[in-house]
Amino acid sequence: MGVKNWQKLVPWQWVNISDLYVPKIAIDAPNYLMRRISHVRIRRSSRVPLTHMHLAFGLIRQALKHHILPVLIFDGPPETLKRQPNPQLITTAQMLYERFLLKQDVYDSKIADSLYEYPAVRLYFAANHIRDLCRAAGVPAVTAPSEAEMYGAVLCRDGFVGTVVSNDADTLLFGSPHVTKNLQLSKGMMECATLSELERVLDLDVELLRDLAIVCGCDFHRTGVKGLGPRKGVLELKRYGGLPYLLRARGLTPSEREEYIKAREVFNEPSYLSANGVNLTLKPPITTRLEKMLQLFAGKEGAEKKTKEIVRLWKVFGKTQSTLESFVS
Repeated sequence: MGVKNWQKLVPWQWVNISDLYVPKIAIDAPNYLMRRISHVRIRRSSRVPLTHMHLAFGLIRQALKHHILPVLIFDGPPETLKRQPNPQLITTAQMLYERFLLKQDVYDSKIADSLYEYPAVRLYFAANHIRDLCRAAGVPAVTAPSEAEMYGAVLCRDGFVGTVVSNDADTLLFGSPHVTKNLQLSKGMMECATLSELERVLDLDVELLRDLAIVCGCDFHRTGVKGLGPRKGVLELKRYGGLPYLLRARGLTPSEREEYIKAREVFNEPSYLSANGVNLTLKPPITTRLEKMLQLFAGKEGAEKKTKEIVRLWKVFGKTQSTLESFVS
């Protein structure tokens, strides 16, 4: 969901991907890849759906072609104000994936039926599969302490990546200085926004922007403040100086205000997170494992070709990065 009615509020603009100061991109995998998977219309069949592998491999290949390292970030334990954890779904997806790894049979009817019947299980299954694809291709796959977009914001804030790829504007509110909602690697373009520009356009600092998200309604407080949208919310926050004072002025009781304040505190969580010690380097592909994984949807000849391409891109990427480092030093 992100933040209600912020589609036209955030100053998105198209820029060349070469404008990235740090040639690495953090990708909120559940948001970016999984949302695309869920929008793909799939006819039920006896074959295990592997659309996620096409999407993930294409993303990795295109990013490396542009000498950009994709860092895929997956959700850890969910923020409970956003959604309640469902261990049963995760366990079911893990069991199905382990069976799939053991049998390597794309026509396993038990797995196929379960994935077509339960979309949520299919997304968890896909996340497991994409993680393994990243490891085989040598691309970083990081499990966040909590929300993927939150940890992506930390990586960008601390200068480990140049942008966070996510459709949700609240990535900016987690402190990411740069967010990309539309990535067109084939054209070398990205539609992005910066926190500094959003602050300038609305004349609010990041603390008041976080207040505004609660006022409008967001993942952590879905209803927001009745009668206030983005534009009026900006005026009211400027008038009263912050969320607690606005809520008091609108006559909310202490217990009612507490619910809003608790939701607002979620945006402070990145302050306690650090990216130190996280390895975000491109490693040599594990060719035998990668080729075996690709065969499941590309066939033997296609898998060999794609694996050779990733190895070539890895070699070129390493040389390019060494050249850039020498130039900077």
